[in-house]
Amino acid sequence: MTSNAYSRRPARLDVAVTREVFVDAPIEKVFDFLAAEDVLPKILTGYGLVPGVASTSDISGPWDQPGSHRVVHLADGSTVNEGVTEYDRPSYFAYRVSDPSFALQHLMDGARGQFWFAPVKGGTNVKWTYTFRAKNSFVKLPLTLFVKTQWKGYMNVCLRNVLKHFAHF
Repeated sequence: MTSNAYSRRPARLDVAVTREVFVDAPIEKVFDFLAAEDVLPKILTGYGLVPGVASTSDISGPWDQPGSHRVVHLADGSTVNEGVTEYDRPSYFAYRVSDPSFALQHLMDGARGQFWFAPVKGGTNVKWTYTFRAKNSFVKLPLTLFVKTQWKGYMNVCLRNVLKHFAHF
């Protein structure tokens, strides 16, 4: 499924979750860490039914350029495609996810991740929204249950790993 399929489906099929965290570091450092090409295995370490990221491959271009894409390899051997859609250092970046080789392929057409960064006194506020697009209305309920239980926990673990990184910085 191409990333265009995501945008053609009605928004009523969206299932989104948002997490926010305060990071005790300057906005540029936080943005550069989270938007880095090599960050996924460091922060997406897994939660519940969602395996961690083991590696990435087939990177098509500089990771700070919209249109660049890569293959994300999960610890269970499955894969997913990811591509940068927007990159506005140090305030925002977004990416599309498509073609999962695991069970989510039956529930989702694609997903969109978005990160917003805002300088606040003493550090940076990070807001992360992940929006899945259900294949159809019949699978929206199981997708919603997965997102609200498993994916939300996955995002929480990721943001805790970000905080740990900057605690040692």
